[in-house]
Amino acid sequence: MVCPGRAKQIFGTRGFSLLELIMVLAVLGIMAGVVAPATGRFLDRLSFRQQTAALVAGTRYARLMAVGKGRPVAMRFDAQAKSLSFSGAVAEKKEVELSEGSVFELRPETLVFYPDGLATPGRMVSRSGHRSQEFRIDPLTGIPVRQ
Repeated sequence: MVCPGRAKQIFGTRGFSLLELIMVLAVLGIMAGVVAPATGRFLDRLSFRQQTAALVAGTRYARLMAVGKGRPVAMRFDAQAKSLSFSGAVAEKKEVELSEGSVFELRPETLVFYPDGLATPGRMVSRSGHRSQEFRIDPLTGIPVRQ
C-alpha cells in the first residue's frame, strides 16, 4: 500500500495546462488537414483499381469458360446497364461497379474466346477522371495484357 505522501512523489501534483492542451489540439488539427486529402486520393486510386480488376477478371472468366466448356464464349460490355454479358458456352450477366464519371470501352464491341485458348484481338480501356488503364487482349492466349 502506498502512503499518500509517497503517491504525490510517484504521480506528481502537476497536470496539463490549458496552453499545452490547445497546442496539442492545434497540432492534431494540422495533421488531419494534411492527411485527409491524401486519404481521398488513395481511396480514388483504390476504387479505380478495383473496377479495372473486375473488368479484367471478366475477360479471364470468359476465356476459362470457353476452354472449360469446349465452346466459344462471346463477351460484351453494356455501358447503360454497367454489366458484362457472356453468351455461347455460358449465358449470364455480371454487373460491374463503375464509379461516377468512369468510362469503359471494349474494342471491338464483342470479344470471342475460343476453346483452344485463342481470342479475337481487342483492347479494353478503363478511364476515371485523369486515370486511364489500357489492356490488349492477346489473340494467341486470350489473356489481357497491360499496356
